[in-house]
Amino acid sequence: MEPGPLLASGRDADIFEYGTTQVLRRSRNARSMEREARTMEYAHANGYPIPKIGEISADGMDLVMERIDGTTMVDAVSAKPWKAKRFGHVLAELHTQLHELTCPEWLPNAPSGVGTQLLHLDLHPLNVMMSSRGPIVIDWGNAVRGNPNTDVAVTWTLMSAAEVPTSGLVGALTGLIRARLIRGFIADFDTAAVGAEVEAVVAWKSGDKNMSATEVSAMREFARRVNLR
Repeated sequence: MEPGPLLASGRDADIFEYGTTQVLRRSRNARSMEREARTMEYAHANGYPIPKIGEISADGMDLVMERIDGTTMVDAVSAKPWKAKRFGHVLAELHTQLHELTCPEWLPNAPSGVGTQLLHLDLHPLNVMMSSRGPIVIDWGNAVRGNPNTDVAVTWTLMSAAEVPTSGLVGALTGLIRARLIRGFIADFDTAAVGAEVEAVVAWKSGDKNMSATEVSAMREFARRVNLR
């Protein structure tokens, strides 16, 4: 597969142009995306908003999918900060809709908690594209089986502690804007039940090589604050 120009880079994969209507997602760490593609096809078959899957390379390192118009939710909130709380509710609804799906048997269990629902484990504003047909969820490499509160706790933690690539947008999702987005999101859930999962989530994410030392420190401080509630 010969991709076109680089369009974007995530923490473990690059996105390239691939014709006029598709993109190619290429792993940077020799990770096969076969399971990711299968999970996306399952979610799509059950009505969840994801990019349509195309072909996958023989070695599983390259995955072709539909090119989504629009911007990430991060950029959308940065462009319209007065709608931050509303975007938080949109993100919460994406979680709720996803967690209505029973997890397929081929996915592993979540690193914490027990449950039978499909979890994304990376469903935050950078992985939501605000397209002309509504929000579309991307980057399914972490999908597992588990308790929905674990999924919500991951998002709450990352939005509270992770560094946000600005892509030229100075101060994106910082201060008041970030706080309003988080309030809009977490207001739709049982914060006590979600908070009970935060410590285990932080312990797991602290071992993620894609997280910086600053982010790990911020996550641990976030867990401490949640435990004091």
